[in-house]
Amino acid sequence: MASPISCLSILVIPLLVTSLFYQVSNADQALLERICRNSTDHDFCMASLLSDERSINSSLVALEIISIELNVDVVEVAVNRIPDVNKTLTDPVDKTRLKNCENDIGDAHENMFRAGDGANLFNYDKVQTTLTAALLKIGECANQYESSPKRQSPLSDLTFKMGRLIDISFVIVNYILGV
Repeated sequence: MASPISCLSILVIPLLVTSLFYQVSNADQALLERICRNSTDHDFCMASLLSDERSINSSLVALEIISIELNVDVVEVAVNRIPDVNKTLTDPVDKTRLKNCENDIGDAHENMFRAGDGANLFNYDKVQTTLTAALLKIGECANQYESSPKRQSPLSDLTFKMGRLIDISFVIVNYILGV
């Protein structure tokens, strides 16, 4: 016959293990909340980070890499959209703007890869520098549609996302650096 202590341990040990995992999940959720509370758009930040299943169990360092990877994905969507948009354009001004955006987005893409390299090497000065360069290029693309004749950019939804994702990356870098 099993002793009462053996029976009790069979019940208590799984409960302890479960509670440990529950506390870790809450702590990880709290980290994401803290990051997103300091971002420009809390809801966008939470939705973006939680769209990657690795985020909930990630350290700040891993979250930085994830935020950069999310942005690379959006940049690649823009790169892939440009040829289709170009086929629909007839106005030379629109074609020139899109060509300029293609160059800007290409530069932003390269900078996002450099930011990822910096994050993988724990070189956060490089991360900040290349994120800033990417943000400036994205801004150049978006801003040229503000000049006369003013038009809606065919990439505005993506450049908006890129800017918000870069903001999240900056927030995470600042936490890593203790700023």
